[in-house]
Amino acid sequence: MDCEKLRNEIEDKRREMYQAYLIDQNYSNALVKSQELDAMLNKFRTMCQKPFMIAMSLVML
Repeated sequence: MDCEKLRNEIEDKRREMYQAYLIDQNYSNALVKSQELDAMLNKFRTMCQKPFMIAMSLVML
């Protein structure tokens, strides 16, 4: 999975979480969506941000 696809999935999951919490007021479902979103964000950080940080540190040298 590439970073752009993962970013789009994160946005979709965020919308689902807000829908469950704010509109449906289904708090248990919102909690599940929040946990799924958290896992996706962690995956994004490890997949997409570390290579960026390494590249930036090389450019700064």
